[in-house]
Amino acid sequence: MILKLENVSKSYEQIDALNTVSLEVKEGEVLGLVGPNGSGKSTMLKIMLGIIRPTSGKVLINGEELSGKKWIEFKKSVGYMPERVSFYDNLTGKETLQLFARVKGGELSNIKDVLGRLLPEDVLLRKVGGYSKGMRQRLNLAQALVNEPGFLVLDEPTSGLDPVGTKQFYDILEEVKERKKLTAILSSHILAEIEDKTDRVAVMKNGSLKAVGRLEELCEGMNMPLRLYITIKRKDECLEKVLMKEGAVELGYKNGYLLASIPRENKLELIAAIMEEKDRFTDISIREPSLEEVFFGVH
Repeated sequence: MILKLENVSKSYEQIDALNTVSLEVKEGEVLGLVGPNGSGKSTMLKIMLGIIRPTSGKVLINGEELSGKKWIEFKKSVGYMPERVSFYDNLTGKETLQLFARVKGGELSNIKDVLGRLLPEDVLLRKVGGYSKGMRQRLNLAQALVNEPGFLVLDEPTSGLDPVGTKQFYDILEEVKERKKLTAILSSHILAEIEDKTDRVAVMKNGSLKAVGRLEELCEGMNMPLRLYITIKRKDECLEKVLMKEGAVELGYKNGYLLASIPRENKLELIAAIMEEKDRFTDISIREPSLEEVFFGVH
C-alpha cells in the first residue's frame, strides 16, 4: 500500500496546524515521524487515517483519492495504535479484542501467534479496568493487529512498556513485516529508540515537513560532521595536533576516548594521518550523527 499526501493543509480557526505538506509513504517501509509537541504530527496522522479532513490538499491511496465508501473500505485495512487509548473497563481483555475484531472485520485467530506473548490467558480473562499501563499498551497493539492491516500507524507505541516489553514490541513488528508487505508509520519522541527501527525519517516542526529521507541521506544533505572516537590511555597533544591539522574540531577527552568532530569530506585523509600514529592509541571508530543530532540540526 502506498499512501501519499499532496499539498495537505489543516487550519483550526486562526491556527494553522499543518502547512502544505507533501509526503509519500512507500509500500513496505516503516517511516519514522518525529517532531516536538505541537509540530503537526498528530494532525497529519489523523488526516492519513481519515479521522479528520484536510482544509486543502489530497490524500491518495495507491494513486487514488478516497471519498465516501472508499474511505470506509480503506479504514478496514488500517491498524491504528493511538498514544492514549480508552477501553471499556468492565470488559475483559479478550472481550475487548473480540469487540475490536467485530468492528474492524477481523478475527482473534489472526493474532493467535502474538497474543500469547503479549497477554497470557489469565490476563486476557481479567477486566481491563484492573490493567496496568503496560498491559493496556499491549492490548492496544493487539487491537491494532487484529484485522491484519496493510497500513499500520503507531503513535508513541512503547509508552508505558518496560525494556523487555519494548523489545518484544519491535520483535513482533518485525515478524508481521516478514509475513506480509506492511506499510507503517512510527511516531515517537524517543529518537534513539526508533533510529534503527525505521527505513526513512520525516521531521516535522511548526506544522511543516522540514526533512524526509534515510538518516545517512539527511546527514549528508546537511553536511553534518562525523564523530571520531580514539581509545587512548592518556591525554596526547601529538594526536590533537594531527586531528586539528586535518580539520577536526570540538576535541575533548571522556571515558578513555579522545573525541573529535571531523568534516565528512576529510574522513579518508584524516584516517590515513591518524594511522601514521597508530602506536599512540589502541582503537578508533567513526560514527554518523544520531537521529537526535539530525533532529536538532533541522530548521
